[in-house]
Amino acid sequence: MSIELRGGVRACAVAGDTVFERQAGRFLPDLRSRPVCPFDIQQKARLEEADGLDSALVTVASAWPDPWLVAGYALSSTDTLRVTVAHRPGVTQPTVAARSLATLDRLSQGRAAVHVVIGSSDADVRRDGDFADKEQRYRRAFEYLDIFTRTLASSEPFDYAGEFYRLENAGSGFSAVQQPRPPLSIGGSSDSAQQLAVRFADIYAGSFSSPEATYQLKVKLQALADGRPLKFWKHFQVILGETEQAARDTARKWREAALGLLLARPAAELSASPQLARDNERELLGQLSPARRQQWAVEVVERAFAGLRVGTIDKVASDILAFHQAGIDIVQLEATTESALDIQLRRELIERLRAAS
Repeated sequence: MSIELRGGVRACAVAGDTVFERQAGRFLPDLRSRPVCPFDIQQKARLEEADGLDSALVTVASAWPDPWLVAGYALSSTDTLRVTVAHRPGVTQPTVAARSLATLDRLSQGRAAVHVVIGSSDADVRRDGDFADKEQRYRRAFEYLDIFTRTLASSEPFDYAGEFYRLENAGSGFSAVQQPRPPLSIGGSSDSAQQLAVRFADIYAGSFSSPEATYQLKVKLQALADGRPLKFWKHFQVILGETEQAARDTARKWREAALGLLLARPAAELSASPQLARDNERELLGQLSPARRQQWAVEVVERAFAGLRVGTIDKVASDILAFHQAGIDIVQLEATTESALDIQLRRELIERLRAAS
């Protein structure tokens, strides 16, 4: 069973004045702002391709650079790397988004895909004028993706009348390279996300707590997909070392540095983080007093480090391959590439995973 290895391309490098700060900064909650750095996009996309990754993800948030344009620049800088664009339904009309994806697929000669993100934070989607609550966003997404996929796959104009969308003589005057359409992925652990995935997605992105849970969920969702093939995608954040002790020491140093960097952020900067808004809505925060914000900063760093894969290349590869054997088709690797040693260790991990699969 082959494995797809996925990385990521950001609009700008992780914030930090030194290599060490940027290494530690990967574990911090996102800032609301993110600049556009053409050189960083190009350099990162080329590194992902040169290191043997198959694809890369471009993420989305309300105040960040347009992911379609970032993806286009990354694709224009590479020859074989495939790029998946994170996209939120509700802000853009589905026919417009479908034409954007088909255009990107044409310009890249068949290397574009889309990852549908319903939006984990009400506050963040409202910044783009979307005031539907999460239940409404999922209900709307069924109509949105019905139109979106039909626009991509249909050669004939069509009408549509639903609760959220009404179209007359809709359609696209051109098709994507990939047929019947470019790959579409959907993430989320809720029942609504899974129902959406089995109806429309080619790929389901979940948290997958263990290989055993992965296998059980794959059997369940594949049955619900009624015979339609469905791939599974898991994100792994890793810290690699030449020895187990070296990896643990690196994790400890980065954890201490990340906590210090986060506590040093101004209160207004913390409050604007998309993750803080999400956790507040999930009632993980309570009141936003200065003391509670500081406690949240500690908790968010602890959560980030609790889910890491830390160790030698052999150990981390073995952990990841156990999930692959359980049914994970797409492995997204998040590892720092700030130093020459970082790049070397990640490259060796990629080679090990490739050889074993």
